Amino acid sequence: MASTLPAVKFVCSGCGATIHTVLEEVPAYDLMADRESDAQGFVEQAVECSECDRQLSVGIRNTGAGLVDALQDENTPVEVIDDPTQRPDDEWDTEAYQRENLPNDPGQIFKFATYDIDFIAGEVESGGHGSVAALNRMLLVQYFSAIEAYLSDRLIRLVLDNPKSLAALVIGNKEWAGEKISVVELASNAHAFRDWVHTRLRELMYHNFVKIDQYYRSALGSTIFPDEATKKVLMEFVPVRHDCVHRYGRDHDGRERTISKVDLDKLGSALENMVAHLEGLFVRRRTNG
Repeated sequence: MASTLPAVKFVCSGCGATIHTVLEEVPAYDLMADRESDAQGFVEQAVECSECDRQLSVGIRNTGAGLVDALQDENTPVEVIDDPTQRPDDEWDTEAYQRENLPNDPGQIFKFATYDIDFIAGEVESGGHGSVAALNRMLLVQYFSAIEAYLSDRLIRLVLDNPKSLAALVIGNKEWAGEKISVVELASNAHAFRDWVHTRLRELMYHNFVKIDQYYRSALGSTIFPDEATKKVLMEFVPVRHDCVHRYGRDHDGRERTISKVDLDKLGSALENMVAHLEGLFVRRRTNG
């Protein structure tokens, strides 16, 4: 039976022999990290060619969508075999499901989600329950989950449906300037470039509004912020979200974050302004062709 251990395969640049070696360590991907650069795990593994004894070093990075391997200081293509991060937990192809089931109206879904949040917050506030503080922190995080889903679905839908937006996004993205897609992949998959961009967009952390704004500026030609006042409010809540997710509602000094219904209303209004602004841009875009 063939081995199912994760491995890499490449051709030795010294003698041309094929090297197939099992990975000693698979780097982890930190889903809780606030920055993509912090989330992606990276390890190096020393490899020796059995034919010419050449010493090589392979860099292994977990992008969250899969493992990416490359020889250090070499341009030799490296193939990942039995990537454990690509194995679905069940018979469903999760990536294909996400790609094929993008919502047609992300704005409407956002409205449904935030309506429920506001309703629950109002009910608990009026009831005087002792768990208001904890629940409000959870609702704040849920607000961020709703806007992250909206920004992600809107951007992905935009670039997958519009070749001009797809090209504009890639051309305007300095982070992707050095990325490569293999000729073999392009030849075997007519949608390889489109799929590559889709994968990169799914890796983003959409609560990083400043970074996501740059993506929208390239793809849509407009900022995600309707005005400076809305931007200021949203940026004020970003560190609050971080503490609610990563510090159980405590700040750096251990003090509990107090979040009131007024705070939730303030955040909700700012997010609704952002969504209304973007939805208006999409309506005008469809109208103008």
